[in-house]
Amino acid sequence: MNDAGYRNGVSQEDAVVSSELEREPQLKDMHPHVPLLQSPLRVISNLKSNHYLLKNMVKRNLNQRYNRALLGYLWTLLEPALLAMVYYILFIIIANYQEERYPMWILLGVIGWGMFARIVNSTISSLSDNSGMIKQTGFPLEIYSSATSITQLVMTLISLAVVIPFMINLGLQPTPNLWMLPAALIMLFTSAYGVGLIFASMNVVFPDVGHAFRFVTRAGFFVSPVMWTYEMIIERAGADSVYIDIILLNPVVVPITMIRHSIEGTIPAFELHNIIYAVAFPIMVFVLGTMIFTKTSRGVVKRL
Repeated sequence: MNDAGYRNGVSQEDAVVSSELEREPQLKDMHPHVPLLQSPLRVISNLKSNHYLLKNMVKRNLNQRYNRALLGYLWTLLEPALLAMVYYILFIIIANYQEERYPMWILLGVIGWGMFARIVNSTISSLSDNSGMIKQTGFPLEIYSSATSITQLVMTLISLAVVIPFMINLGLQPTPNLWMLPAALIMLFTSAYGVGLIFASMNVVFPDVGHAFRFVTRAGFFVSPVMWTYEMIIERAGADSVYIDIILLNPVVVPITMIRHSIEGTIPAFELHNIIYAVAFPIMVFVLGTMIFTKTSRGVVKRL
């Protein structure tokens, strides 16, 4: 066969091989590359298309938490109820604190901050905690972080029922201002979830990140409006104090204050720029978190 014929023969064989490869099923990329700017929409799309899986993972997390507990899901109510009893005895009976609503304020602060802190920590450790499933399945990686976060949200919603006895005792009734409660929970959830996504991949490479954030969330308890309220700071520092704007940089101040006022049926007195910041922060952190997570998570799963 001459050179021309040899070249023609090779070309025909290559064509046959290429045709066979096209007919063979191609392996699906378990964690495909996502353009950076499309990250937020891709995360939302993956959660929407896998909502059934997400729902079952949330149920699994709840069942694992209370599987061996004698009282089961009742502990979701008992824990904040016992905490409320301690606060009432400590501040009203022993300390003879004149403000009857103070124990309720603390309880709502503990519930709000507790949800924020648990979502941050659980989202940061979501990849390392689910390394076994990630190696064996091709689920979108954000499913694991979302499942743990939604689990904490569900537990918070159940625990809020403990506030009802306080409302009855204080003569408080639901008002149209109750809309602030779900709005505040969404703000806390989105902020915590976004922060967790930012550091989730880093925690796989450097496990110290998870330990550091557990310390940060413990310390954050004292600089957040849990044992104090926004109105207390205004009263003591003055509305024009520079410390007010510094305090309001904490992204949980406005949502926790909204939770308290939603139960009382009043509107908190925030400046417009503080409200804009409180609304914009969760959105910006969520967008940044999804971008960093989708950009880095595909690489770090190899280290699991």
